[in-house]
Amino acid sequence: MNRRKLIWTLVILFIAVNSLLVYLDEEEKVARLSYIEEWSEIVEMDMFETIDTSGVLATTNEKRVYFDEDRGSFLEFLIDEGTQVDVGDGLFTYKVEDYYETRSFLESERSKLTGEVSAIEQAIDSISFYQIPETDLNAEYEDENSNLDITSKSVTANYMKEQYLAEKEKELDQKNAQLQNIQAQLSDLESTGDTITVESSYQGQVTKISKSLSNPVVTIRDMQLQAEGEFTEAERMEAEREMPVEVSIRENGTLLKGNLNEINDSPKTVNVHGTSIYSFDVSFSEDAETEQLLPGFHADLAITTNKSLGATAVLEKQLFNQNLWKMTTEGTIHKQKAETGIHMNDAVEVTKGAKPGEWVAEEDHSQFREAATFITPLKLGNINWKRLGKYDNVNWEKYFVVGLLSR
Repeated sequence: MNRRKLIWTLVILFIAVNSLLVYLDEEEKVARLSYIEEWSEIVEMDMFETIDTSGVLATTNEKRVYFDEDRGSFLEFLIDEGTQVDVGDGLFTYKVEDYYETRSFLESERSKLTGEVSAIEQAIDSISFYQIPETDLNAEYEDENSNLDITSKSVTANYMKEQYLAEKEKELDQKNAQLQNIQAQLSDLESTGDTITVESSYQGQVTKISKSLSNPVVTIRDMQLQAEGEFTEAERMEAEREMPVEVSIRENGTLLKGNLNEINDSPKTVNVHGTSIYSFDVSFSEDAETEQLLPGFHADLAITTNKSLGATAVLEKQLFNQNLWKMTTEGTIHKQKAETGIHMNDAVEVTKGAKPGEWVAEEDHSQFREAATFITPLKLGNINWKRLGKYDNVNWEKYFVVGLLSR
C-alpha cells in the first residue's frame, strides 16, 4: 500500500515539476510539440460579394396609341388583344371629317418628325467623331434634345459615349417609325380621299383595346422584359449602375444574366419612422432567352457588388484573430498575420500574408506555439495500399532505428 502511494506521489511530482518548468520557460528552451488534427491547403478561387434580393419580371415599357375624335369617325380595329404587332402593322381605321385639314395636320407632323430625325442624326454624327483623350478630361456636348457631360477617365468616358450613342440610335429608330406611320397615313388619305389606317410605330403585344374608344384606344407592351426589385437603405449604398446581376426564375429555374440599369435615388416614400425603399430595374443581356417568360414571373436576384478573380482563399476556421498558423516544410508551425478581403460562404480572401499551395492548421490553436514542431495523426484513408508493394526492398529496420535515435 505504501509502495502504491509512493508511485502515485512520484507521478504527481513528475507532472508538477515538468509543468512548472514549462511555465517558467520564458526563453522557450524546453522543446514543445503542437498537435494538429486538421489542416488543409490554401487554394485559389474566384470570390464574389453579392446582394441577394427578390424581384419580378416586367415589361420595359408600355406604348399607348390615341385617337382624336375631332379628326374623324372611328371605323374598326384591325387587331385583337394578345396580337403581336410589328412596326407598320395596321391598328385601326377611321374616316376623316375634313380632307384638307387632315392633310395639313399630317404634313405638319411629317415636317416636325423630319426635323427631329435630322437633329438626332446630326447628334449621332457629332459624338461619333468626337475623340476621347487618353488622359482625364472634362468635356460637355449639347444638342437640342439632350446634354452629355463627360468628366472622367478615358475608359469611363468611352463607356459614357457608347451609352449615349445607343440611346440616340434607339430614339432615332422610334422617330423613323413614327415618320413612316405619318407618311403611310398621308398615302392612305391621298389614295382613298377619306379613310386612314393608323399603323403601329412599335413592336410588341397588344394588351388592351378600348372598345368604348376612351384613350388610349390601344395599349402595346414591349416584348423586351426586365427585372424589377427594391433596395434597402444599406443595399442602396452598395449598389451602382452596370453591376452584374444573375436572375433566377423561381417557376422554372431559368437563369438570366444582366446588369443594373436604373436605380432610383428617391425612396418610394419618405417617413421619419419608416424604412426607405429604393426601386431598381435590371436589363438583360442581348443573348438572354426570355421568349417563354412573362411579366409577373417572380425571381431571385444576385447582384455582384465586388469580385476578386483568382483570389487566395482560406477557410474561416483557419483564421484566429486575423492570424494563420502555417505548417512549414521544416516541420514547424509559423504564426502569420493576414489581411483579408471578400467573405464568401465559409471562405475568406487573403490579400496579404498567404499564397496558394501553403498549408495551414485548423481549429484548436490554444496549444500552438511559434516555431514549435508539429505532429499530425496518421490518416490511413489517404494511403494507397495497392502500391505498398513497391517498398518491399526497403530496409524497414534501419529507418525504424534511425527514427528512434533522431527523437
